[in-house]
Amino acid sequence: MKHYLGTVAYRGTSYSGFQRQSSLRTIQGELERALSTLNDSPSQIKGAGRTDAKVHAKGQTFSFYAHQIKDFDKYINIFNSLLPDDIALLSIKEIDDNFDARHSCSGKKYEYRFCFGKKDPFKSEYEAYLGNRDFDVDAFMDAYDVFLGVHDFKNFTTKKEDKDNFIRDIYQIKPTYDPSRKAISILFYSNGFMTYQIRLMVGALLKVGFKKMSKIDIKERLDSPKRNIFSYKAKAEGLTLMEVIYG
Repeated sequence: MKHYLGTVAYRGTSYSGFQRQSSLRTIQGELERALSTLNDSPSQIKGAGRTDAKVHAKGQTFSFYAHQIKDFDKYINIFNSLLPDDIALLSIKEIDDNFDARHSCSGKKYEYRFCFGKKDPFKSEYEAYLGNRDFDVDAFMDAYDVFLGVHDFKNFTTKKEDKDNFIRDIYQIKPTYDPSRKAISILFYSNGFMTYQIRLMVGALLKVGFKKMSKIDIKERLDSPKRNIFSYKAKAEGLTLMEVIYG
C-alpha cells in the first residue's frame, strides 16, 4: 500500500462536520466509504483538521493508504463517482509514510462571509445572513486587527486544554466589503486555529459592528489572565476552509 495526500472540497450544509461519527452523516464518513470500495477493504483517512457542522471547504486535506495509483486522473474520477455531489476530490499526490496530514501542517487559511443587506437565496448557503439591519462597517474594519499577531486565545475557543497553552499566531486578516450587497468577506491566515476560534472572533467583531461592544472590550477579553470564554459564535454556514499549508 502507498501513502497519499488528497485535497477535497465540500459543501458542509448537509453534514454534521468533518469528523467521523457513527450515527451521523459526515465528510470523513463519505470519504472512507468511497475509499473502502476502491481498496476493497475497510479503510480510514486522517484529516488535516475538523470542520464543524455546516462549515464548507475548498481545500481540506487528508492522508490515506491505497493500492499503488498509476493514473491519478482516472483514480480521482472513479473516487468522485463514489461520492455525493456536494463532495469532490480535487487532487492527490504520493507522500512519505512519516507525513502527517494534521501535524505536518504549518498553517491554514479560512474565509468568513456575511451579509447585512438584502437576502440573496443564491448566496445564503455560503454566507451568514444577519438580516437587513444597521451595521457600522467602519467600526468593524477598525477592530479586526486586535487579533493580529501572537496571542493567548483561551477566551476565543471552547477547547478545554491545549498543548500550546492556547497560543496562536495570526499572520493575516484581510476583510473585503461589497457596499452594493452590504456583504463582508474576511480572510484569516494563521499557524493554527482551535475549536470555534474563528466563529468566536467573528462573533466579537459582529458585536462591534452592531455597536454592542467596542474594540477595547475585545482587547480586554483577549488580554485577560482569567478564562472567560466569549459566548457569541458567528453562524457556521459563513465559514469556509480555503487552504491547508505545508512546508
